Amino acid sequence: MVANRIMSFPREIGLKRKHCSSTNEFKSYVRRLLGKSSVYVSLYHFRSKREDKHWKFDYKTAIIDKAWWDFDSGEENGIELVKQDVVKLLQRLTGEVRVVATGRGFHVFQFFDRPVTGHEWRSHLNHYQRMMAKDLPTLDGVGLPEKLVRVPNTYNVKRGRWSVCINADDFMANPDSFAIPKKPDPNAFTLCPFLGVRTVAESFDFVRWVHDNPKPTNGAESHQNAKLIMAVDASTNAGEIPLPPCISNHISSENPNHFSRMALVQHLSEEMRWFAHPDNVSDEQWQTIGDAIFDYIKELNWRDFNPSKTKHGIRTNMKYKQSPTCRAFESRNMCAGKCWRYDGTI
Repeated sequence: MVANRIMSFPREIGLKRKHCSSTNEFKSYVRRLLGKSSVYVSLYHFRSKREDKHWKFDYKTAIIDKAWWDFDSGEENGIELVKQDVVKLLQRLTGEVRVVATGRGFHVFQFFDRPVTGHEWRSHLNHYQRMMAKDLPTLDGVGLPEKLVRVPNTYNVKRGRWSVCINADDFMANPDSFAIPKKPDPNAFTLCPFLGVRTVAESFDFVRWVHDNPKPTNGAESHQNAKLIMAVDASTNAGEIPLPPCISNHISSENPNHFSRMALVQHLSEEMRWFAHPDNVSDEQWQTIGDAIFDYIKELNWRDFNPSKTKHGIRTNMKYKQSPTCRAFESRNMCAGKCWRYDGTI
């Protein structure tokens, strides 16, 4: 069996999403913050940067080489239910899988036999991950090109806990009595989904799965922490669009404030055009995007929903170059805490 190192570059590190170009730079970042602050890294590495913002990576060029699931305990779900869900997922997965115990839940990584890149793979990835985790109530999130994740074998200062790599087979054999180490085990470092090694021959063929399992072309899906919509027209390249908590929490009410509505339209528009500059979007594409946003808003059942005013509001707001920043949400007391959308403005 041929062993290959897992981590490739360039990728993002830290909540401010700084660029990292080498293993040595990544290890230096971890050593510098270990025990002082939580340590994050992008789930994927990237091929190129955005043309309009050269200081940011172009998420359409993410090299998607793995799937990822996040399971968390909380007020409604205890750790025992989380363990049951993780075992069910592991039983559904094939190929090389890594598991990280985060302190209050688990991260599950599944490696692909061959990586893929391009905006069209985003929705396929989300479709696959959601199908594999179907009916697992403690699922808290799945992998997306812009996703940041906790670095395994690092310390969460806020919660006072380590994240540790564990053997998936041993955990599956007896999850209830499996003793999760309180600190990282040096003997388990090879299991790290970033700095360990992988065996290509044992990996899952994601490309073949996509070919054999075409995704739905319309519909809607929701999740407790990330409401999603599906594009009604594949030409928008929208796929399934995650909503950050700052937007999701407020548009769920029967009468959201004006800023929430505006932010929703701008966020969906930005995602559906894949962050392209508004000037580069054709009239036909704008019509498709506007119609898709209108159809989604119509299903939210807002108390004062008016088709004519809604269409006017969409046309007025969807051509902004950038959706509101985290600072804008925080200034309105709408920020639920740093999430996957964090942009470094607060």
